Amino acid sequence: MNRYMVEVTLLGVEPSEFEALAAKEQKIVSEFVKTGFIEQIYVTNDLSGAYIVVRKDNELQVKEQFAKFPMFPYMTLNIIQLQS
Repeated sequence: MNRYMVEVTLLGVEPSEFEALAAKEQKIVSEFVKTGFIEQIYVTNDLSGAYIVVRKDNELQVKEQFAKFPMFPYMTLNIIQLQS
C-alpha cells in the first residue's frame, strides 16, 4: 500500500452551502479514518483547502475515494506519492 499527500483546494463553494456540506464531509472523513484510508488531515487556516495523507495502492484509487466527498465538485486535487 502506498502513501500519498493530497493537496486539496476548494473553489466555488457558496458560503450558504458550506456548513451543510462540511457536516456531510465530516461523516465521510470519520469513515475514512476508521478504514485507514486517511492517516492525517491538516486544514488550512482560512478553510479554503487541506493537506491529507492517505493510503491506497495507486493514484486512481485515491481519486475514486475523493469522489465520495460531498465537496468533491468544488475540489482541485494535487496528489503526490510519498516515499515509504
